[in-house]
Amino acid sequence: MKKFIGFLLAVGLLFAFSAPVFAADKTVEDRVKALEDTIGAWSFYGSARFATFYETSNDDFNDSYGLTDLNGADDKTTRWGMAGNSRIGARVKKGDFGGRFELGLKENQGIGTRLMYGTYTFNDITVLFGQDYAPLGDWGNSNQVFSWDNDMAGWGIIDENRVPQVKISYKGLQVAFVKNIGADTCGLSEDDAKTEVLIPHLEVKYSLATDKFFADVFGGFNSYKVKYEDATTSFDKTVSAYALGVNGGVTLNPVYANAMVWMARNGKQLGLNQANAAGAQIDTTGDITNDKDLGFALVAGINLQKVTVEAGYGYVQSELDADGAEKDDAQNYYLQAVIPIAEGNGAKLTVVPEIGVIDYMDDASGADEGSATYFGAKWQLDF
Repeated sequence: MKKFIGFLLAVGLLFAFSAPVFAADKTVEDRVKALEDTIGAWSFYGSARFATFYETSNDDFNDSYGLTDLNGADDKTTRWGMAGNSRIGARVKKGDFGGRFELGLKENQGIGTRLMYGTYTFNDITVLFGQDYAPLGDWGNSNQVFSWDNDMAGWGIIDENRVPQVKISYKGLQVAFVKNIGADTCGLSEDDAKTEVLIPHLEVKYSLATDKFFADVFGGFNSYKVKYEDATTSFDKTVSAYALGVNGGVTLNPVYANAMVWMARNGKQLGLNQANAAGAQIDTTGDITNDKDLGFALVAGINLQKVTVEAGYGYVQSELDADGAEKDDAQNYYLQAVIPIAEGNGAKLTVVPEIGVIDYMDDASGADEGSATYFGAKWQLDF
């Protein structure tokens, strides 16, 4: 990375400050423009994030969702280390073409690719090819910083990973054909069952925004086959999954509020991340039991001069569509303050103290799954 940046700087300096006879009358602006026409306009950025949290949980707590900070935690623990969403990246623009890459630093796991895509824009239409936030995974409702800036993702906010896709954007409309990462064997043994995925899954989002409010309507659909064969039985079953929801917010300085509500069928098979989601189940006779999912989130805050105070609540539930089935639900809530410490020369340092509760509530059998409480702070330096 340093060699690449150094190369670009060397080329730029050579071009801008060399003075061949044929270019003696060129201004610095002319030379910079010529350089941008050649290699494009590059904008580099980085964000170093450090987590300092204390966590405590009761005896019933079982982190089945795998929250980053709580995964494998004892009843009491302190987290002190680099947040896994620390990053460095760049945006590039070259006429109608563009692109972006972003690398993330995971503590003790090296560097991984967060974003990598290219774009082409014509007649207000942008076509994106590559790994980006999917329409159902790109939200700004919550600023929850615990667990690597979790933002209540999967705990009230509908959530999906950054995935390879072809995404078409026109003004407020996004239509994406997304790599099918949700297809699984629905509880059947992978020794006997295989998936047949022939098409990507579809996601759509339409957004409206003004200075004071925003609103989104969104949805997604996925379908694939599960083929099963053992010594006595064989069958092919089509598994379908979908999600629908609305999202919105209003800002009336100095206060703001955001809300989201959504429902899904077999959200796990759509590729959604959700605490305690069961997903569709297929038994060895070929019967499919679908999973009904629901989630909502409420966030409100106030700007007090340079400090922003925010509170949020999120709830999700999963319920198999079968006689006698009970819902398996979970909730989380938090209170935080975003405090700027220093800013200058395009860099900014902030600290976000936060306290919150992660509660798995009752499982489908009615048993208490326990809860955990955390408090601490995230430190972030953007440059």
